[in-house]
Amino acid sequence: MKTRDLVSRLADDLVPIEPNAVAKRIGRALIQGLTASTIVLVALYGVRGDMPAMMATPLFWLKLMFPLAIIVPALKLAERLGQPGVPTKRAWMTVLLPILTLWLAAAIILLFTPRGYRLQLMLGSTWRVSTLNIVLLSLPPLGLAMKSMKGLAPPHLALAGAGVGLLAGAEGVLVYTLYGVEMSVPFWGIWYVLAIGITTAIGALLGPRLLDW
Repeated sequence: MKTRDLVSRLADDLVPIEPNAVAKRIGRALIQGLTASTIVLVALYGVRGDMPAMMATPLFWLKLMFPLAIIVPALKLAERLGQPGVPTKRAWMTVLLPILTLWLAAAIILLFTPRGYRLQLMLGSTWRVSTLNIVLLSLPPLGLAMKSMKGLAPPHLALAGAGVGLLAGAEGVLVYTLYGVEMSVPFWGIWYVLAIGITTAIGALLGPRLLDW
């Protein structure tokens, strides 16, 4: 077959791509992931009984803002990681900024807390299970995000996996706020961030295996 004939035959099957197709694909995975994670939460743990009262406190909304502040730029990061030739360095920095801000706030709080109370702020009463619970809640979003990313063209598979893992971890933290009882900023800075880090690492490990095209 001549090259011209091959090009013509391939061109016959071309269809126009909808505007913002990559962003819409990642966005659908986000919504599906949050829905799946919420179903797992309700099935395994339930929702805090004092949620109406908690929603009236500013600290609860601050707790909610932390994962949201990661999810928004993480969506953009995942979109960029799924396309060849698109720079991602600034997107990574934007995603890490909320974590660095949380760590700074936690350090300031611990600095002004009497020494005998600092460990309690860091451990709370659920440090043994919180990270594991969040990672578990992050697995459905991770699977859906991986499936969505595989339909794109990520040039760096491990980084793409890490990006969707980070997004899934933040989704897990967001859903876990409906159940978790800890309201200490240092606690979030250790155990919630650890859960996001674990999910990011899982994504990085799975990326080369699941995203290969």
